[in-house]
Amino acid sequence: MTSATANAIVEGLCSSKADLARLAGTMRRDSSVLTGDGTDCVATIEPLIKALQDAGGRAVVMPMCALCERGHSETYSRQLRKRICHSCARQRWNSQVVPCSECHRVRKVAYRARNGGVLCLRCPPEPDVDHEAKVREGLADLHTGLNAAVIDSIAAAFAATTVALRDLNWTLHDTPRVFTGDEPHVSARSVRLAEMLIASGAAGIRTPTCPKCSRAVPLRSTLDGQRCCRRCWANRNSRGACSRCGNERHLTDHHGVGERICTSCFTRAADEHRECAGCGRIAFITHRDGQVMLCRRCYRAPTAICSSCGRERPCDRVKTGKPVCEPCAGKQRPKQTCSVCGELRVAHVRTGTGQPVCYLCARKREPCSRCGKTRLVEARLDTEPLCGTCLEKEPAYFVDCARCGRHGRAYHHGLCHDCSCPEVLARLFGGADQPGPAATQIIGALLRSESAAVLHWAQRTKLRADLARGIRELGDTLDHGALDGLPPSKSVEWLRNILIGAQVLPDRDCVLRRTEIVIKKQLDGIDNPDDRAAIRAFMEWHHLRKLRGQARKAPLRAGQGATARTEVSAIADFLQDLNDRDLSLTTCTQRHVDDWLVANPTRPHLNQFLRWATKRRHAQGIAAPAPPERRARRTLVDGDDGRWALIQRLIEDSDLDTRDRVAGLLVLLYSQQTSRLVTLRADCIAGNEIDCCTITLGAVPLNLPKQVAELLACLAAQRRGYAAVDIGMNPWLFPGGRAGQHLSAQQMGVRLRRIGVSPLLARNTALIALAGELPAVVLAKLLGFSVKRAVVWNAEAGNTYPGYAAAVARRRVLAQ
Repeated sequence: MTSATANAIVEGLCSSKADLARLAGTMRRDSSVLTGDGTDCVATIEPLIKALQDAGGRAVVMPMCALCERGHSETYSRQLRKRICHSCARQRWNSQVVPCSECHRVRKVAYRARNGGVLCLRCPPEPDVDHEAKVREGLADLHTGLNAAVIDSIAAAFAATTVALRDLNWTLHDTPRVFTGDEPHVSARSVRLAEMLIASGAAGIRTPTCPKCSRAVPLRSTLDGQRCCRRCWANRNSRGACSRCGNERHLTDHHGVGERICTSCFTRAADEHRECAGCGRIAFITHRDGQVMLCRRCYRAPTAICSSCGRERPCDRVKTGKPVCEPCAGKQRPKQTCSVCGELRVAHVRTGTGQPVCYLCARKREPCSRCGKTRLVEARLDTEPLCGTCLEKEPAYFVDCARCGRHGRAYHHGLCHDCSCPEVLARLFGGADQPGPAATQIIGALLRSESAAVLHWAQRTKLRADLARGIRELGDTLDHGALDGLPPSKSVEWLRNILIGAQVLPDRDCVLRRTEIVIKKQLDGIDNPDDRAAIRAFMEWHHLRKLRGQARKAPLRAGQGATARTEVSAIADFLQDLNDRDLSLTTCTQRHVDDWLVANPTRPHLNQFLRWATKRRHAQGIAAPAPPERRARRTLVDGDDGRWALIQRLIEDSDLDTRDRVAGLLVLLYSQQTSRLVTLRADCIAGNEIDCCTITLGAVPLNLPKQVAELLACLAAQRRGYAAVDIGMNPWLFPGGRAGQHLSAQQMGVRLRRIGVSPLLARNTALIALAGELPAVVLAKLLGFSVKRAVVWNAEAGNTYPGYAAAVARRRVLAQ
């Protein structure tokens, strides 16, 4: 038999998920039940065996009888939970032998007397009574207002067996108050009769309610000799010790495993989790609509009129005809005494010992009993609050890993982070199948990092379903082009940085790539093909060629691509404005250029493009003025004195973050731009002794003062970014929020301004002070500036000594 035939047989069983889980558990425990050797099986094994036999399965037979183990089983005993033969079943059906309450002879029990006694087979109860007529008479005595025809039809519905008529006759004449709600129902037939009377419009008949909770719900169970609802029956009979966590709670059968576990453990069971069609997570499925399965996060209840508050809201129980919204459903839950505040409220969460905690106390901000910081309470240990950080380190919540035995914090299913990580990644990027070659490389790269960080990243990644689906479709190809084909999101870029850090993918300049994407997007928005070709040639020749050459030498800074992006945006808008006027570069005149510049005074970035277009004969006789240069150098209000006051504060204030102190000192002492500051690598610091520590900012290493060297050495030893997953050691002195990337210049500026250091004003003040003392060549070599820029700053600082020395040297040459 082929696997396709077997799959078709299983799919054709029309069994529920629970029945299929029980079948799977039976097959895992003992697969010999299909060949007749095993006895431990479930009731649903019979239709499977018959289907296999009909499909041509020769060796498939019914399992042996679990009692005599001789012949093949023929029926299923729900008491034994095993299949047995008819002979053993008849022996189990033999009634007890007791004295008959009528003839007083010791015989097998066959009937139940009206007074509650037992009768033998020869003494049937009331053999000469017409019970069907008595039922009609009893229904008439209830004064329901129904006519004789309706009463006859109701009585005829129970006329199939004498036992049913006899039972109703005794109920109607002995305890008629059960139909008016004054006494509880003791028989399932009386409950059914009351429902039929109400459906027929009978007067004075009350809907059967549970005698324990007084709810008008179906009474399908018996408790203390009275018909009750399933919930009340479960509250007494399904409560016990969970076979997994050991807590005393309501239990349910874990299908396929043969153990009784609580609801919390059932929802955490790995074999009960499936892939959610909404978010792609492997989680417990709370809603099924055909083949679509949704977890609790993705399921949205249908909108209906709440039967409790009357408002139109997302409601549960819509199919029952009595929808209830979430706020009303919470109010209907029984209230309990909160173990924290002592108030009688609905339990929101429970402590480790099962004590209820209300919503206000569960979300309260309190000082943590471990670290003392005021944070949200995530758990309580012996009524002492714990924050989320301390909860992860609390030994009271540590368990032994079910796989490796390591004692620590479990991630899920009793497994530690290291044991859970490979399975979580395989299900995330592989789904129901095995991960492909590309996904396998990604999983291998992620497993090289800390497991807890990887799991946190995988759990919090946005667009998880689209990202995981796209990675599955990569197949054998894993390169930058394949990742570019995925839905664009931050998650893709985070993953790209992780793969670059793990050397699975080659490095790629993100500034250059971003500039190329912006240029392509702007070009796609230009309708005129001639204008689009012209701007493409200009951007390729004047900007991208230079940026690519610079990227081959060193990583580009964020500002290096900003000029190209700003210019292409202005040019594209100008050309689109011409297109809206039915013009092009060829037909454009100077008046059109002037009108656009007047309407867009903040975007004067057309001069280079128009000069190039005119020279290449894409345009004729048009030009634009160059953007004005800003020559004013703003400095700190207090000048150099304010600068040294800030330097002293950063050196002495130990409450500030070390990263902010070091960055601020490098700006105030050595006039470093934030865009260059964040690109400093850890290997730019040299020297084993703190007294002779140097930092390389330009061509020549720079000796650092002792206080600055101590802070820099501390930062180099303890540097840590915000990346959830980082592969290996980050090379940057200021790591950022993405794996293998440095902090952005914008974020560095925000951090400096937060401690009172304005990067621009502090850098200008420091550079003027340094340029006033050092020659241009020395300044350029120490701080990494160009000599041309250093000469300009020498002139602005009034440092004319190098020019005086040059003039004296020239006079001596002329004198000779």
